[in-house]
Amino acid sequence: MEETKRLSEQGDNVSGFSNYQRDEYISSWIDEDGDCQNLRHEMLIRHSQRKVIFTNSSQCTVTGGLWLDPYLGKVITIASDLDVDHVIPLAYAHANGGAAWPRSKKQSFAMDEINLLLVDDGENQLKGAKGPSGYLPRKEYQCDYVKKWQLVATKYELEVPHTDSRVLLNISTACLGL
Repeated sequence: MEETKRLSEQGDNVSGFSNYQRDEYISSWIDEDGDCQNLRHEMLIRHSQRKVIFTNSSQCTVTGGLWLDPYLGKVITIASDLDVDHVIPLAYAHANGGAAWPRSKKQSFAMDEINLLLVDDGENQLKGAKGPSGYLPRKEYQCDYVKKWQLVATKYELEVPHTDSRVLLNISTACLGL
């Protein structure tokens, strides 16, 4: 009975992320420097291994280039096949300390490039709001992923549940031996 009451109080709360509203963190990618290219397109330009292709001469929107998805080790040439992934997902951060942040810190977290990677859109959706105990990229990228994950968690003083901290520790330890 107590369990049923607790679950019903959570309402439509997906995976227990109480009161998480994505738009408190990000409603759209910002164009901080006013050059018509938002952060997503600036990342596409900066990380492409070849000259990017734009939709038109205004050069605001990238449609093509050459990117390596670090999660899959896959080459991607169509910009719309890439998502900007939050290494520590927004909903995860919210559930582990971010809920108490002021809106300005939530938005800074969402736009902080140390927490962002260009990855295959399907893989990003598969990852969802999972922590390291629920999602890890391919083995060849796990050391870098865990290092980045720990850096972001430390910078933002996030609480890391035991199941995730154990995975992070195991991989970090294994990476020391490489």
